[in-house]
Amino acid sequence: MDKVYKHKEVENKIYKNWEEKGFFKPAVNPRGKPFSIILPPPNANAPLHFGHAMYTVEDILIRFHRMMGDKTLWLPGADHAGFETQFVFEKKLEKEGKSRFDFDQEILYKMIWDFVSENDPEIIKIVYKTFKKLYDDGLVYRAERLVNYCTYDGTSFSDLEVIYEERRDPLYYVKYGPLVLATTRPETKFGDTAVAVHPQDNRYKQYIDKEIDIETVLGKAKIKVIADKFVDPEFGTGVVKITPAHDFDDNEVASRHNLPLKQVIGFDGKLNDKAGKFEGMYVKQARKAVVEEMQKKGLIEKIDENYTHRIALCYKCKNPIEPLPLEQWFLKTKPLAKSAIEAIRKGKIKFYPKRHDKTILNFLENIKDWNISRQIVWGIRIPAWKDKKSGKWVVTEGEVPEGNFKQETDTFDTWFSSGQWPFATLQTTKERDFETFYPTSVMETMYDILLFWVARMIMLVILPQAN
Repeated sequence: MDKVYKHKEVENKIYKNWEEKGFFKPAVNPRGKPFSIILPPPNANAPLHFGHAMYTVEDILIRFHRMMGDKTLWLPGADHAGFETQFVFEKKLEKEGKSRFDFDQEILYKMIWDFVSENDPEIIKIVYKTFKKLYDDGLVYRAERLVNYCTYDGTSFSDLEVIYEERRDPLYYVKYGPLVLATTRPETKFGDTAVAVHPQDNRYKQYIDKEIDIETVLGKAKIKVIADKFVDPEFGTGVVKITPAHDFDDNEVASRHNLPLKQVIGFDGKLNDKAGKFEGMYVKQARKAVVEEMQKKGLIEKIDENYTHRIALCYKCKNPIEPLPLEQWFLKTKPLAKSAIEAIRKGKIKFYPKRHDKTILNFLENIKDWNISRQIVWGIRIPAWKDKKSGKWVVTEGEVPEGNFKQETDTFDTWFSSGQWPFATLQTTKERDFETFYPTSVMETMYDILLFWVARMIMLVILPQAN
């Protein structure tokens, strides 16, 4: 007997025997009860990390059920990762002294394809089919709405991809005719379409529904005073400016009062022609210049240098997110969330530890429509076509419609395609994998993608496959 247990030799023999006898194939026991796990796909954009070591848990579950005689499937794969991959590729270009702006869309796509090679044409077909079904069912629509936009990365993001950071910034008390209001963003004043007060704030009742004359850095102007319960009388002076094109709360106020949108910040992060002599300045530069001009004109009453507030940042580059109006494709999530909530509450879907029930239910119960468009090259291009004459949109399952059409340049949010992972992957084979192994028995994943991936996956797999 050997004094030392040579585990490599022993395990290699066992493993070879398993492979030769086909023990890893689900069909090894055709009468067994199906048991399946989908492997959370490693992203194409970065090397493996410690979290992937947790796949050991899945390995144990699969081996256990295989030994129990179950028909087991452990489904591996990889994710194209959309924006994440393009971000990493752009860093590579940066080191070479290049940028994404040096290439057109087709060339850049091919370069990233060569970089990672992760987009399966069969998966793309199924993603297109799901999108078309959702569109036909009235669950997908295109509209101009205020979105989270990163002017550095040049794309919009969903609410989940925005992080918040507490910062200390100056709070400027600005004179608006007979009123004084407080704001951290004087550079957006060119987009103001009203000033607002609380309807029960007696200090300002005489001004409600009236236009007031104000002095601005661009000369004299008039602006309407409105009343809305959104206003906190305790904030600043109890008067706030309403800038619907650059603030989500203001945008909701504007929709209630039929106020117009005046966009003054472009998608390049610079002020546009509505800003007059401040046109072409980046936001920070413009803020400084506007404040200096206001001070010269005596329009600033005081400045609170120690105002603490939360600001929205791009989760990837950490630059400030700009709320900007943009036409995008949105998914109506309320009907989908309703089915998901019901499945969780009835115990059809169980979470371990159970405390994560609350996390995902809170998200689903308060969900807003999901912006599934991204202004990036790497990803699955949205199968929508615009008629060059009428301007109407046609959605297909990938085929080019007859006529004079131009395809949408945006790609899907990567979570829209990866959310279809359980049924999309099983439908790409000629075997009866979908009929046998869908729905998935167990998912093991980190809690950090519980909302990004798991919640959206539940919503997407329940409705399209309901029949």
